[in-house]
Amino acid sequence: MCPLFHCPMLVVFKPTPRSVLNAYLAGRVRNAKQVEDTGKAVFYFEETIDADSLDYDALYKEHKERFGGLDFLEDQRLYEIIEDEVFWASRFNSPDRFLLVFKVLEQIEKEGTKSYLAQKSPESKEMKDRIRRVTGEYRRAKTYISFSEDHENKVIVGRASLEHNIMDLVLRHHAKRKPGYKVAILDEEKAHIVVNDEILVDSRKKFPDRPGRRDSQRYWLLLSDLKHLQSKKDPAFADGPLPMNYWKWVSEGAQAEGPAPTVTLDDYS
Repeated sequence: MCPLFHCPMLVVFKPTPRSVLNAYLAGRVRNAKQVEDTGKAVFYFEETIDADSLDYDALYKEHKERFGGLDFLEDQRLYEIIEDEVFWASRFNSPDRFLLVFKVLEQIEKEGTKSYLAQKSPESKEMKDRIRRVTGEYRRAKTYISFSEDHENKVIVGRASLEHNIMDLVLRHHAKRKPGYKVAILDEEKAHIVVNDEILVDSRKKFPDRPGRRDSQRYWLLLSDLKHLQSKKDPAFADGPLPMNYWKWVSEGAQAEGPAPTVTLDDYS
């Protein structure tokens, strides 16, 4: 039990690049263990701190004084690359995704971003492979999902099963292409919906996927009610503000198989 042994401090982070980077710095400076905030875990004995509540400037200053700086936190071009990498790696559907991210950040601290860009470690190769798989699925979801249109209720409905945690990005991408419309994507069990930029989830069986059904109008009318809409919010995407560059990632995606990143290893040769 904790009263008999020293309890580790936990730094709880959200799956956004800045929160992850704050958690990494806090892990080093405060010898804290990083734990993802899933909204479910309750920590009764351990001392916890919220990564998003930490002063980034003060945290990095202390890190720099004790351990030295990180090159990507000193160079805006490199920061943009690492921010992209962390964002897409965090969307990979695997329980060890953040363990890998923190391991790669640790390697970057020791060897520099150049080493990561050169893919010198197995971990950096694995992270890059995961990023390619996530962004590859995102590109396909933007291009190949076909939609039927419910003119009366101003809804477009598509069908897709996604492997990785990108449903919010896909919904918002298609919503931007169809202003004024709600977007629904159905998989085998759930209906994923974006209404007024809110990401919702409902049972597939309850969703009126045929525009002519009598209950279609009632379904969408209920979703216009604020209380009902709140009850349908997808907990996977409902917590906290969006990352700073979120809409850039929605619009552009990143790490396409063809185009190279803005900064490459050649810039440091």
